[in-house]
Amino acid sequence: MQALKSGTQLRRCALGARTQCKPALPCLARRPARQSTVAVNARAASGGFRSSSPNVVDRVLAALPYILPYFDAVMYGRYLFYMYPWVKTAVTPLLPAMSLYHSLPMGSFLVFFGLYLGVVNNQSLSRFVRFNAVQAILLDILLVLPRLVETVFTPPTSGWGAQVYIQSQSFIWVFIAATVLYGIVCSFLGQYARLPFISDAADAQVR
Repeated sequence: MQALKSGTQLRRCALGARTQCKPALPCLARRPARQSTVAVNARAASGGFRSSSPNVVDRVLAALPYILPYFDAVMYGRYLFYMYPWVKTAVTPLLPAMSLYHSLPMGSFLVFFGLYLGVVNNQSLSRFVRFNAVQAILLDILLVLPRLVETVFTPPTSGWGAQVYIQSQSFIWVFIAATVLYGIVCSFLGQYARLPFISDAADAQVR
């Protein structure tokens, strides 16, 4: 009788131990899969996964919008062109296109809304093209700020104020020219041009 009781108690202990360990096994098996799924979702949401390399057409279309901020910023380089004639020589091939662009009535607004409506909101185009179009538009919007300052405050014509004004105008052109060149080169290479703050705003606009 004692042997039967001991065997029964052993079976109950084994059964209890099995039932206690059984729920823990699926949790341990599922946890790595859940963690990997969360990591994948987080990476995809942050833009970690990019589509396949853009084709030649997408690269050209992504580079073209950067012409807009450059054409609108050329006026800020007039002092730099005067002081360094070789800089003006470097941009001389673009003068016919810039003259045509600025000769159009409200040409800047037409190109601006054409890019926004025809490219940014065009879901048939790749995200790569639309992202660069938004980034070029945001660069062009930044150029509105110094224009507003000039309308409020009359630019100085002499003294240290004139020097600061000339330097600031030249800096704006250099900044836009360097940024545009960076965006065009990255576009031709099929890479995303990541600009501080501007790229984050472009990511929010392009879905």
